Amino acid sequence: MHKIIRFVQEEFIFFIFFSILLVLSAIFPTEIKNFSEFVEWKTIWALGGLIIITTGMKESGYFEIITIRMLKKVNSERGVSFLLVLLSVVLSTFLTNDIALFIVIPVTLAVQKRVKNNISKLVIFEAIAVNVGSTFSPIGNPQNIFLWHKWNISFTGYVWEMLPVGLIQLGFLLIFIFFVFRANDLQLSGSFEKRGNYKKLMFNMSLLILILFIITLELKITEYVLPFILIFYLVAYREIMKKVDWLLIILFVIIFIEFHLISNISFISENIKALNPTKPANVFWLSGLISQIISNVPAAVMMSKFSNNWQAIAFGVNIGGNGLVIGSLANIIALRMINSKKYWIDYHKYSGIYFIVTFITVLVIFY
Repeated sequence: MHKIIRFVQEEFIFFIFFSILLVLSAIFPTEIKNFSEFVEWKTIWALGGLIIITTGMKESGYFEIITIRMLKKVNSERGVSFLLVLLSVVLSTFLTNDIALFIVIPVTLAVQKRVKNNISKLVIFEAIAVNVGSTFSPIGNPQNIFLWHKWNISFTGYVWEMLPVGLIQLGFLLIFIFFVFRANDLQLSGSFEKRGNYKKLMFNMSLLILILFIITLELKITEYVLPFILIFYLVAYREIMKKVDWLLIILFVIIFIEFHLISNISFISENIKALNPTKPANVFWLSGLISQIISNVPAAVMMSKFSNNWQAIAFGVNIGGNGLVIGSLANIIALRMINSKKYWIDYHKYSGIYFIVTFITVLVIFY
């Protein structure tokens, strides 16, 4: 019983969505046999492959070496903040946003232990940063992977379309960092050196496989390549398979099933249709606001049932990742890693303002 309670506490979001699935299964028992048809399996294969590969990159420990070397070149609170936030943006562009957090936040907490300055609230801005960085790339977060596959958009085409809204978010994020963090010198209480067993070969192999995997995504042959990736990691780096976030992949399967069923509930579908989801501006603000209620991944899945304007959906759900903590699973991961109730309040103080500013700016410029 204790293990079950701890699992529910640690995987609260998964538990909520799984519970909703059980309720929907009871309401629509005749649809259970069709559940597999509701899942966008190509998206699942893409997400699964990316999570396995990027877990290998993270577990190599090599990112920490790179980060610590970079930290030696800065000497102020603001400098460290800009460095780690920009690192979060870059990593989440090429990896998924949650993987980026698992790399950057431990480094941030390690830095906090070695300086007398209080930079712990930087974790809040790193959560915002990974949502911003993941906007730029179709592989940056699960909702982008889904939209990219569903509408068969080219990799470069997706990047080009998302670039303007990504730059707007990045610009405001850097302005926030400038005003929130001071230019005070870092007061060291220890060395930035860290001992560890770094696996450069694992990092290089995973990076090479990531590049090849992105090519297979473009060629639409992911499901044929994924078994070879699984075999490689099982044979060469079996420990990686234990670290993979399998629940995230299962959660995505559940989300597809749930929001197919929910979108067919007449009360919900009629109300969304009444808001005219064919108009780009309406698709954008609906996607952003629904993300504040059910998170941006299911919001993307749900809105795809009512609109073919993938760009407006993508703009809305990516900006919607900020605001309330539920907006993105990455936000919950970040706050759980820092493990302090105080930061849940602080998060909304900064993220709420950031969401409103970016949301209104994009709405005015593009719609």
